[in-house]
Amino acid sequence: MSVGVPTAPYRLPLVGHVPALFHAPMQTLGKARECGDIVRLHLGSERIYLLNSPEFIRRVQVTEADSFDRGRIFEKARMFVGQGLVTTDGAFHLRQRRIMQPLFHRDRVIRHVDVMRERTARMVATWRPGQRLSLDHAATDLALAILTDSIFRSDIGPATMRGVRDSLPTVNGGVLTRALLPDWWQRVPTPGNLRFARARVRLRAAVDAGIEARKASGARPDDLLSALLDARHPDSGEPMSDQQLRDEVITILMAGTETTANTLNWLFYELGRDAGIERRLHAELDSALGGRPVTADDLARLPYLERVIDETTRLYSPVWFLMRRLTAPVDFGGVRLPVGAQVVYSSTALHRDPGIFPDPMRFDPDRWDPERSGRTPRAAFIPFAAGRHRCLGESFAKAEMAVVVATIAAEWRLCHGRRRLRERALGTLRPSTLHFTARPRTRPIC
Repeated sequence: MSVGVPTAPYRLPLVGHVPALFHAPMQTLGKARECGDIVRLHLGSERIYLLNSPEFIRRVQVTEADSFDRGRIFEKARMFVGQGLVTTDGAFHLRQRRIMQPLFHRDRVIRHVDVMRERTARMVATWRPGQRLSLDHAATDLALAILTDSIFRSDIGPATMRGVRDSLPTVNGGVLTRALLPDWWQRVPTPGNLRFARARVRLRAAVDAGIEARKASGARPDDLLSALLDARHPDSGEPMSDQQLRDEVITILMAGTETTANTLNWLFYELGRDAGIERRLHAELDSALGGRPVTADDLARLPYLERVIDETTRLYSPVWFLMRRLTAPVDFGGVRLPVGAQVVYSSTALHRDPGIFPDPMRFDPDRWDPERSGRTPRAAFIPFAAGRHRCLGESFAKAEMAVVVATIAAEWRLCHGRRRLRERALGTLRPSTLHFTARPRTRPIC
């Protein structure tokens, strides 16, 4: 079945491509792309197939999605975080998606803009001119605070909120590692395993407490938890069980924290490298806002900011690597893969294909100018995936990033003086540690 399929460079005995993907993920995938539209990768002893063609990837995500399921990694992740929308598949996934999709329509998302702005304003109010900031930590804390406030508002008590915020980073950072490692490793009492187990128990307990407190109070503030409690299956009219509610809340928290924080880090990193792009963004914010706080109505009046966000998600996609498993034989360009074979694809690698995006490593928001962006094939820009597994939180994430950037960039410049960051590939594509210096906009020189 794999005759004629080239093997990607950098394969090592026993471990295969795992070290190369960990230490230089995009270089490895870029070299693999040069080998063809379908390339063999080895994760230890396991052989998988990397798809580099937009047509092949769209077939997996959209046109032939019935021939694939999420595969082994998601099955193992389900053991740790439950049956949320991100880990489930098949009929159950479609059922949950139908229940939850209305919660993330744009008219619902804009109700959370005030929370996004107020949380960001609270953070920047603590900054002082010349202060050095570790934006990776600050952005993660901010994204988590915005999500917890959007889900629970603030009526569930500080202990529950603290339980979520203290435990989520450990759980989020440990799920993929445990999904990739052998099953027996989870039972070894290493410090990391023990810390992960404690955090997982604490996170589930905190979310359960929040749900129980809301149900006991009978209150229905305008937040995501109220929407989840009130959601009904469109056919049966049934609500979600308490366990399913918990799993979906944990899924939202995990899916929306690190991805958004990383994108914000990359965005401010690129602004700090190009004064011309930064000046254009500042000019748009000054013109549209006139010195007042950003509102939901302003988001449609900030087209250049939207292009900056799109360009960031092109160059640094929130999720860089996805795997699927065949449930029916599929032919990819003359290579017939059987049931059980696993394929992977990388939206980030696709977005850096020079045959699709000229000069792909150049950060250029104007490539999303309507007169230019129409030339990009629809299947070639998929930062939030496509088809039945397209991220439901896309509108929330883009609104959140726009509000955060507008609130910060209206008053501050974040300077760093670095030309290139190392990309670290875990569940998401993270930047290496970068410190910014906060300077008021009244001081133009970094």
